[in-house]
Amino acid sequence: MKRILVVLMFTVMSLNAVALDLWVKGGVTQGAGSKQMEDAGYNAGLELSQGFLGFVDLGAGVAYNGNLKFEGVSGYDNPGYDLMPVYVFAKFNIIPVAVKPYAVARLGKNFVVNDSTNYHGESEAKGAAYGAVGVGIEFLSSFQGEVLYSISEVKNNPSGKDNVEMVSLTLGYNFW
Repeated sequence: MKRILVVLMFTVMSLNAVALDLWVKGGVTQGAGSKQMEDAGYNAGLELSQGFLGFVDLGAGVAYNGNLKFEGVSGYDNPGYDLMPVYVFAKFNIIPVAVKPYAVARLGKNFVVNDSTNYHGESEAKGAAYGAVGVGIEFLSSFQGEVLYSISEVKNNPSGKDNVEMVSLTLGYNFW
């Protein structure tokens, strides 16, 4: 047991030494574009990043966008699914001072989960490309607020479009 604790402490201290940031995020999403979602959805995410040159952070993350149900889709009872994008990102710190505004760009792949579209008894909606751009602000050295516009490609989408457009508002907390 002591060995496990020593290894765990060494791992945490090593991550601190290379200045990795671990962000836990959560917020709300709303549909954008011509096919609107019925209600606002939710999102949760985890990001790991490393700062470079004092004004650029590069990293990777995973998010979960839930409660994506589409209105006005004929032939389906309450069609919907959740999306789970896995992505890499670049965050550009505009003015790296106490309150840090930034711009962010993300690129990755979507996975469709919890699919309730029920195409003749089986799910055929498939995730594909994911892209997002946004702006945010870091404050109090551990908190983050972000507005993000994302496009998620979903093949066989019951809304009739292959692209799901969303606007997200998230709040995050940095553990390291």
